[in-house]
Amino acid sequence: MTIAYHTYGHGSEHVIVMHDWFFTSYEPIQPYLNIEKFTYVFVDLRGYGRSKKILGECSIEEATQDILQIADTLKWKQFHIIGHSMSGMIAQYIMYKAQERVLSCIAITPVPACGSPVSEEVKAFLEEGALNNDEIAAQMIGFMTSHRYGEQFTDLKVKQWKESSAPEARIAYLTMFTETNFVDYIKGLKTPIFVIAAAHDAEGSREDIMQETFGKWYPNVQIVTLEGTGHYPMQEVPVAIAYKIEEFLEKNLLQ
Repeated sequence: MTIAYHTYGHGSEHVIVMHDWFFTSYEPIQPYLNIEKFTYVFVDLRGYGRSKKILGECSIEEATQDILQIADTLKWKQFHIIGHSMSGMIAQYIMYKAQERVLSCIAITPVPACGSPVSEEVKAFLEEGALNNDEIAAQMIGFMTSHRYGEQFTDLKVKQWKESSAPEARIAYLTMFTETNFVDYIKGLKTPIFVIAAAHDAEGSREDIMQETFGKWYPNVQIVTLEGTGHYPMQEVPVAIAYKIEEFLEKNLLQ
């Protein structure tokens, strides 16, 4: 049994796309993707979307195995991988575990391979927001968008997050991206990697942090800042992020 996914496009270049902790949809960018050249597979990780009832450890190892199983099911020997926020971290681990298969990696407002460690107090605060405190959840979203949007935006994101994911999965993934660290495994990895930071993201996720982490670990990395957006560019600036994605993919086509 594989986790749920849906295919978009029919091109010869294969791309697997993963969502973030808040299950932010890529649907707004899809009209701007080149479906003649690329085939995109958008996955629902365990505990989310159509995989909501498929539970497990929700660890980085398990997520990597799930993604590689999808690639095997599709008979994709090689592919590009895209991750957003927490799955930007998963994408790096997939790149490490399947070096001969991953042609390139795009990490959108990503968690670095060192994770995003927090104090026990902060983790308890995040857990409360993930479980039963929608006001805290809205604060978290506001923090990651520099509070540029009103309640309609944050409230809708919270509603969609809670309705489309299992609470135990939300907590498990929180543990994953706050406590996992695999930097020693990925240092020097030569796979092309494109890191997209956001001008209005939380300070700890902006380009200077990406330069201090990704920029020092990967010899073949490109780091850019996307203007006019916070942590969710696929919602906030869909045309711009679609262009950036395919501009990079074009440079790393399967030869």
